[in-house]
Amino acid sequence: MSDGRFDPRFDPAFQPGYEGPLTPARPARTRPAAAAPEALPVIVETPPVPDAVDVDEPQAHRPNPFLIALGAVAVLLLGGGLYLVSRLRDLFADTQSTSDFDYVTLQVLMYAAPLLLVLGLATGIGVLFVFATRWGRR
Repeated sequence: MSDGRFDPRFDPAFQPGYEGPLTPARPARTRPAAAAPEALPVIVETPPVPDAVDVDEPQAHRPNPFLIALGAVAVLLLGGGLYLVSRLRDLFADTQSTSDFDYVTLQVLMYAAPLLLVLGLATGIGVLFVFATRWGRR
């Protein structure tokens, strides 16, 4: 390039030392617009109905075993919490008898009984919420 020759790979107007007229840029190549794709036929397949099952009868609804277990846990937590509350009441009220419970056990039970009640109520409300969300699906 230092000898004044132009590089043939590039447009001379953009090379150093060019003094001629500017040529208009080549128009950009455009691709022809693609034709719209043809619509594919829609095939709807219906599953075969077994002969043994009557179409008019709905299938039997099985209860969820996990919801049954959660309901049982909620009842047990509420029952255990109520039992501990009543037992703590007896332990505090009976000051004359000797008790097997020491102070630390009594304090733990004082915190555990209300927590069991709250967990039982929360579990019961959760199970009720699941039943409420499924109410209109049938």
